[in-house]
Amino acid sequence: MLKQPRQRAADTVARPEKASARVVAVDFLQAVLHAGRRLDHLNDNRSFLALQPRDRRLAFELVHGVLRHKLRLDFYITSLAERPIERLDSVVATILRVALYQLEYLRIAERAAVHEAVDLCGPFAKKSASGFVNAVLRSFLRQKPELPAGGGAGALAVRHSHPRWLVERYVARYGEQATESLLERNNASPPPVVRVNTFKNDLGQFLGRLQADSIEHRVLDELPDSVLVLAPTFSQHPIYDEGLCYFMDAASQEIAGLGDVQGANLIGDFCAAPGGKTFILASRAPSAARVLCCDVNLRRLREMRDRASLYAVPRLHFVHADATQPLPFSSGFDFILADVPCTGLGTLRSNPDVKWKISEDQLERYQAREIAILIQSFAALRSGGRLVYSTCSTEPEENEQVVEAFLQSEPNACLLGPFFRSYPMDHLGECFFAARIGHI
Repeated sequence: MLKQPRQRAADTVARPEKASARVVAVDFLQAVLHAGRRLDHLNDNRSFLALQPRDRRLAFELVHGVLRHKLRLDFYITSLAERPIERLDSVVATILRVALYQLEYLRIAERAAVHEAVDLCGPFAKKSASGFVNAVLRSFLRQKPELPAGGGAGALAVRHSHPRWLVERYVARYGEQATESLLERNNASPPPVVRVNTFKNDLGQFLGRLQADSIEHRVLDELPDSVLVLAPTFSQHPIYDEGLCYFMDAASQEIAGLGDVQGANLIGDFCAAPGGKTFILASRAPSAARVLCCDVNLRRLREMRDRASLYAVPRLHFVHADATQPLPFSSGFDFILADVPCTGLGTLRSNPDVKWKISEDQLERYQAREIAILIQSFAALRSGGRLVYSTCSTEPEENEQVVEAFLQSEPNACLLGPFFRSYPMDHLGECFFAARIGHI
């Protein structure tokens, strides 16, 4: 049995002025797993931004990779340490996750990965655990624990590192084969899709700039004004800084294309931030149409306004309001998008931390808020108007059940066509759901 040092009452993380990529990764993972930090805050982390570009890419890979494969890595640790991972010091457990991720998924020399992991114990005041870390990793290299086999939910959950409750739901709806494909898709890195900002340039001009700067890319014929940009640091490139494009998931773009806004005079996006869908709606709307952008989060709404200024998006009006409550507008909207706040269980490629933060018992709470937003949004439609309700969730409680409950309670509403889903089938984008609703 491997001997593990006693856990301290509180883990104090040291933060050297010139932290390495691995120190930054362990530190940030601790904040995500134990302090509620969101993964998308990594790009604002001072220690992360202080790294050189190459080290920043490594830290990014380590953080996202550990969160994608956490359950599988924890299975290895539990097997090798011969005790539940919850009984290990949390920092030591995270150091082991980072090291095992490198050994399992990255092309890093085995000796270097073990040596770096042992050295990581120092900056985090865990030197007493260095022997334990070394023993666990060398045991892994001698004989890697065998993963559970078969197509049952428990085995699939460990192999593909998803919460078992979510895998059980997938298997019940889609069967084992389709579920495994969906789990594999969820664990892949999201494709780097950018949307051309047509308020500043068109597709041809944008492609010309990419070609002039020898940036590898591929035009997506199936998605208007969208390009795969295969440059790892493109978000720091002048083309991006000038606001000529923005990263946006393919399925999210398709949601914005579901609404008929060609003849609309007044358009509403009632959960608008961060704004990508709004900008697409504005680009498709008549030149005289007004677009009202509403969000409950004032900070995010202000950030959206700044983005709209960078992208030169015209005719946007910003209102800080809670769409679960009666909205401060008359019922005169021709089209409304209600892209509601949800669990985000459909965005696991981009946000793997969601897997470990959302529990099954939260679905009912999200559903109540989503129904409230749909009710208030529909109340702002004119007779004959159209609404798109959408989520980035895979779960029926947030999707079909919300729409069905609303339709049963609203006699003036009707469903327009089939539901839109970008799952469980193979799709370039994340897992989105949408329903088109008309006001009779």
